[in-house]
Parts: sequence; C-alpha cells; structure tokens
Amino acid sequence: MENQGQEGIRYDVYIDSMKDESSKKEIIMFLAGIVKHIQLEDIISGISNLPFKVVNAVTEQTAMKLQERLGLRGAVVRLVQLVPGSIPVTNEHDTAGARVPTEHAQQQSGATESTNVKQAYAAPGGQPFHEEAPASVSYIKRLWLNWVEVMFNTTSFFKSIDEEKQVPFPVIFAILWGTIAVLLNIPAVVYTQRTYLSFFTGSMHVPMVLPVSVYASALVIAPFFFFIFLFIMAGIYHISVLLLGGKGGFVSTLKVVSYSTGAMVLEVIPYIGVPLFWAYSLYLYTIGFRELHKISTSRSFIAAILPVMLLFMFLVIILLLVVIGFGVNFLKQFRPQIPGVPI
Repeated sequence: MENQGQEGIRYDVYIDSMKDESSKKEIIMFLAGIVKHIQLEDIISGISNLPFKVVNAVTEQTAMKLQERLGLRGAVVRLVQLVPGSIPVTNEHDTAGARVPTEHAQQQSGATESTNVKQAYAAPGGQPFHEEAPASVSYIKRLWLNWVEVMFNTTSFFKSIDEEKQVPFPVIFAILWGTIAVLLNIPAVVYTQRTYLSFFTGSMHVPMVLPVSVYASALVIAPFFFFIFLFIMAGIYHISVLLLGGKGGFVSTLKVVSYSTGAMVLEVIPYIGVPLFWAYSLYLYTIGFRELHKISTSRSFIAAILPVMLLFMFLVIILLLVVIGFGVNFLKQFRPQIPGVPI
C-alpha cells in the first residue's frame, strides 16, 4: 500500500532561473525536443517570463529526470509536490508527453525580448530549428537544417539532442547524406581512374562520363550499404565509448555516428576533400560523444580515434605478414642460388 501511495504522487516542474543567455538557448532547444503539442514560440515566450512551468502533474521519476537534464543545461529547477486528487493527471509518455500551460504563451510582457531570443535561435533561412521534434517545416527541409546545424553549430546541436528519442530520423539523415556524397563523388572517381589508366597505358581514350546506369545502381545500392554500415560503425564506436567511461546508451552513439555522416559531402572538394572529411568527422565524433555520453573532451577524442588506430594497426600487421610471406617464398625459390640461407 505504501508503494502504491508513492507512485500516485505527482509533481509540477518549474524553471525558476537560468545561468545566462547561453543556458537559455540550450534549455529552449532541449524543451523543443521533448514537448509535444506546443510551438517553439510558446516555449520562448514562457522562458522569457520566469518562473516557467515546464510540465504539469508528472511522476516523480519523470520530474527528477527533467530536473537533472535541465540542471545540466544551467537551469534552477523547482519541483512542487501535488496533493493526490487535487489536479487532473495529464497523459504522460515519459518526458515527451509534457505540456506547457498556455497562459505563459499568452503573456505580452517581455515581448521584445522574446522576439530577440527567437531570432537568435532561428535556423538558417529564418525558420525556427526543431531538432528531433514535430516540425512545422517539411521533412526534406528538416534534413537540410539539421545538416547545417551539425556542420556549423556542432556543440549546440549535440547539446540539444534527447538521446532517448526518435531513432528513425537520424538513420534517414545518414542514409540520405551518405547517398548524396556517393553520387557527388562519382565524377571524382571517374577522373581518378582516367588519370591512372592514361598513366599506365599511355592512352587518353578513357571515357570521362559513366553511363546513367552507374548512377542508378549507386542510388539503389548506397542506401542499403549505409544502413548496414551505420549500425556496424555505431556498435564499434559504442564499445570504444564504453571503454572510456561513456554513460549514454547505444542510441546516443548511433545518433552521433548518423549525424556525423553529413561530413561525407566534404570529400567532393578537390585534393583536400578526403583528409578534410576524416578530420571533421573526428571533430564531430568528439563533440557528439562528449555531449551525449557525458565524458570529458579528452576521453571523447580518444573514443573517437581509438577504432581508427586499431584498424590502422590491423592493416599494418596484415601488410607486414604479406611482405614477410612474399619474402619467404622468394628466398625459397632462389635458395639454390643463395648459399648459406637457412630455409
């Protein structure tokens, strides 16, 4: 009976104050990702008129979870325990079912500040950025806005992500941008092949343009490849992150790997594209692991580079074994001509 009574206790969650303007931005982006049935403008208006009721009548577990996550973003959070039966309980689907009272959205005081905040947190093109939330913009435009954010506003982007929500969107993001990168890189591959063939054969009659069927095949095969590749890479990096003390789940790692795929388009830059892609991917992994797994920058960097180092060492060992094998076979073949060789 005592446990049942504890489970029936509900809480209102308020934000009483925030550390600074940077915290305000992070809090708004976070709330935009977890609340439903409310516009970004309403959240901004409520934050501009503290205290701000974030959710109404939620369980203790949800309230504590919100208090922790908002606290990490610089908010001073107050939990108000409700008397059982004193207020109707809202439908709750973890924190995603949270509702913000509409009276905050209707307040007119601080309207100028609200407008300034909204402009400051707008995505390129003037559209409010809705990371992993029901968006007022089209799905294709969301994919573009997310790419812009992860490439040019990396730290704030990964701070805004709720690591436990919406796996399909990041996966679709990775498949789309990975496929685009492959299609954009086909001309560069053709040019490279032409250069090498002309060097070895002395002929310049290598076609510069591949038939349409090659692009069509890439368009069909690339999404399947990236879907499989994505989960394999996420599994490898998740082991690496766990070894370095990461606190997030597999979904957190999957999201970092997915959104970092957007850097593949850098490969189309002549001469420096590939090294630039690898360097920027390492940066995205480092920031993403740091924010979603709550580890230091140094640990995050090591977690990001460790699989690459292990792969490089593995390839070096394989190459050494191949060279040694060829060397031994060579010595065996010419043993009669090389006296004194103990083979």
